Amino acid sequence: MIRKNRVESLFSGQDKFNAFITKSPADIAYLIGITFPYPYQSPFSAALVAKKGSSSATLILPVEWECVLKSFTWEGKAKTYNVNDGSPEKGFRDALKSVIDELDICGEKVAIDYSFWTVGEIRYIKENCPQMYIVDLDPIIKGIREIKSPDEVENIQMAAHIADRGIIGALNHIEGSVGLNSCTLSDFLEHVRISAIEFGAHSIGHLNIAQGRSGNSWITPIYDLSLVKENKTIRVDYTLSYNGCWTNCSRMFFTGKPGENTANAYRQNMELKDFAVSILKPGIKVSDFCEAVRSKAEDESIELLYDEGLGHGVGASEYERPYLTADNNEVLKAGMVIALDVKTIGYKDELLHSVDVYELTRYGNRRLSDFRDWNTLYRITGVRSSSR
Repeated sequence: MIRKNRVESLFSGQDKFNAFITKSPADIAYLIGITFPYPYQSPFSAALVAKKGSSSATLILPVEWECVLKSFTWEGKAKTYNVNDGSPEKGFRDALKSVIDELDICGEKVAIDYSFWTVGEIRYIKENCPQMYIVDLDPIIKGIREIKSPDEVENIQMAAHIADRGIIGALNHIEGSVGLNSCTLSDFLEHVRISAIEFGAHSIGHLNIAQGRSGNSWITPIYDLSLVKENKTIRVDYTLSYNGCWTNCSRMFFTGKPGENTANAYRQNMELKDFAVSILKPGIKVSDFCEAVRSKAEDESIELLYDEGLGHGVGASEYERPYLTADNNEVLKAGMVIALDVKTIGYKDELLHSVDVYELTRYGNRRLSDFRDWNTLYRITGVRSSSR
């Protein structure tokens, strides 16, 4: 999955900067296709440094992650640091200064993704390279990342398939246990996580489960020893990555046979989502798209959670541009990949949604999360032979 040309392409056609330094794990994954183990939770930092016209980029990383480069057959340079160099922060700063000196970019125009740097790190660069002219890399690279390459689309689709298979794997464990006081919500959610990993997910990000009236909260405790109960809605929301590409997955279930009001509320959500899909295409302004969905919900007397947005892009990160919000005047383009998230209110005030991922094509869209359909509220009923 090495993307050899993206470092060079970042320099082409612009004169805003002659070098760049990025700490964003998502930007590093996008540019060279290399991902690190749980980089957002690690006290250690990694960075990719490149100079225009240079033969190769340099990765700065803790020595513990050096073995990762062998998995990706990294052909560029690497500068490692470890705890013997001081604190993780000091080790990283010293390694960064060494690479800056080696590339001789102290006096150059250098693009840095500000959102991933601490104030102290920026101050360190300015104190040690007072002649460096710093440009913000964030809006530049985030704009480029909006349009996905065929390999990214393929990996996002695989991630989406794995996500649904993880859900189905968990359902296989819970079928037949409802009402027998043998499964907690935490158990169910752990089965989702484990099944997704078994089916090939490389990492799990956001992970959430809600049951019944607790479903009116977007975030609920992961460690929930409440039992899975009969005649309740259950909502699972999670994200995962495959080959450095992320997907968002949210699915709804009902333990038993839903009443008419509950089934109708979910049906309305699906109808509103279908309308959103029908107008999700290149050329439409995001704000106009959001307003059209809002207007449709109002006409159909559906309570839409409009202020929370209607979805966002996915790719090298879980949440990225474009953001489907009412104040976004950006025009949708072919090649974007969007996690469409139409949230409505259920019969018992719970949040209802089923997130699917779509690639915007030349004339419309293509659903990437197409492992199976979730058009009706999935009923958790029956008994599998392996449950006994």
